[in-house]
Amino acid sequence: MDQLKQFLSQLTPGQRLALGAVTLGSIVLLLGIAYWAGRPEYALLFGGLAPSDASRIVETLQEENIPYQLKEGGTAIWVPRDRVYELRLRFAGEGLVSDGPVGYELFDRNTLGMTDFMQRLNYKRALEGELARTIMSLQQVELAKVHLVLPERSPFRETQVAPSASVLLSLKSGARLTEEQIDGITALVAGAVEGLDPANVTVLDARGNLLSNPDAGNPELTLSSTQLKLRQALEAHLTEKGQSMLDRVLGPGNAIVRVSATLNFDQTFTERQLIDPESATVISEERLEEAGTGGEGSSASSMVRNYELSRTVERIQQSGGDIEYLTVSVILNQRFEPGEDGTPQPRPYTPEELQQIEELVKNAVGFRPERGDRFAIHQTRFDTQIDDQIAQELREQRRQEQINLYLRYGLMVLALGLAAWLLRAVVRRMSELAGDTQVLIGRVDRDHGMLGTPEGASGQLPGQSVPGLQAGESGDELVLIDDIYTSRLSAEAKARLKAKHILFEEVQKQVNEKPEEAAEIIRSWLVADMQD
Repeated sequence: MDQLKQFLSQLTPGQRLALGAVTLGSIVLLLGIAYWAGRPEYALLFGGLAPSDASRIVETLQEENIPYQLKEGGTAIWVPRDRVYELRLRFAGEGLVSDGPVGYELFDRNTLGMTDFMQRLNYKRALEGELARTIMSLQQVELAKVHLVLPERSPFRETQVAPSASVLLSLKSGARLTEEQIDGITALVAGAVEGLDPANVTVLDARGNLLSNPDAGNPELTLSSTQLKLRQALEAHLTEKGQSMLDRVLGPGNAIVRVSATLNFDQTFTERQLIDPESATVISEERLEEAGTGGEGSSASSMVRNYELSRTVERIQQSGGDIEYLTVSVILNQRFEPGEDGTPQPRPYTPEELQQIEELVKNAVGFRPERGDRFAIHQTRFDTQIDDQIAQELREQRRQEQINLYLRYGLMVLALGLAAWLLRAVVRRMSELAGDTQVLIGRVDRDHGMLGTPEGASGQLPGQSVPGLQAGESGDELVLIDDIYTSRLSAEAKARLKAKHILFEEVQKQVNEKPEEAAEIIRSWLVADMQD
């Protein structure tokens, strides 16, 4: 501490101000980096919360001084990632988050004295809740609500009203439901409600878009929809076969293949009968004989034979969906190669290359000229501006993330380096002070421990020998104040430090007692130094 005070006392006010500013800046920088590096990483605790549930959770977090963030209009709560699972399980166990739609647990309560109307209403609520829970178990569904219309039974069929249902779905971010999954939800609701026809089930998303098929109850329209799906599936299958092959040959993004199919959905019934004339078989024979009258003894006979011919009956029913013809279109991205000046120049495909690509695609999609299939191939320059822009944005995003990472660790290294530099400067200055002390004490030793002028200077203060530096006196007899600095010094260094202290006190004493003579001695020293 004394060395530090001595070091600071030898600095000018400007140097002390600069040193203080640098030290304060380093401390602030270290604290800022520590705060930045130690900030907790937040993760989603609960999302899609009702205002009442969110209010209870936020109140609990505030009471326990747990940091949190509100997002998505207050319906999502984020907490430090290392506490997500702990808080999620605890809050669920404490009942801070509602379990969602109520189900058959409604009937766990005592229903004694409840009217028939209340019984029917609870049954409807329980059925709606159970259906909503089942639908919410789907991976893509975040929230589901089911509304049922269950009319009372009528003894007359003409006056009976059919039940109906409406399903509102809130999907997770980026999730979509396929038509098969929507049909599955419709069948699930229809199968859980007695007498409910799938055509009376309406499914919507949170934006009001109709997901279910409104023509599900019309057989003709349903058939047309099925035919359209079959055609689209066939076109997608053939397109994928041609596209995947060209992607491997030309590279991804250098070719586009489209296949359009015309299908014949007419159903044909054919019946044919084949008769073999040589396969006649007698199935019956009738013989008739007649005897004459009048004594002449004449008679007549006849025979009738019935034959059955071999006959084959063929009944052929040809279902629809046959391919009438295909239309195949292929577009190739124009190739470029460096020119003489280094700029890219277009290099079109040769007719031989186009012919090879055409044959490959035709074989892949099952092209048949006798069926009337048509094929077209062209080459042009693709507009990749949007793709390039997206790729550039992704590169910029990754670059910014890397810059932030490097900046974070760079500031930490800079702060540590600055602190090490300051420490090194302080230690070096203290070492220089210690060296100056040894030089001064060595000079006193050469003068035999007496306070005097340098060799050749005139005028000296009649002093006395410095105690502790007389001949024969051992350095072990000196007593020094043991501190962190002196405890690391050797016995000789401690003796020199003690001698410096005694010398300083003796000089101060002589100056206080004889200031005029001391001033004269200092002037003589200055004159001697100037002459040297």
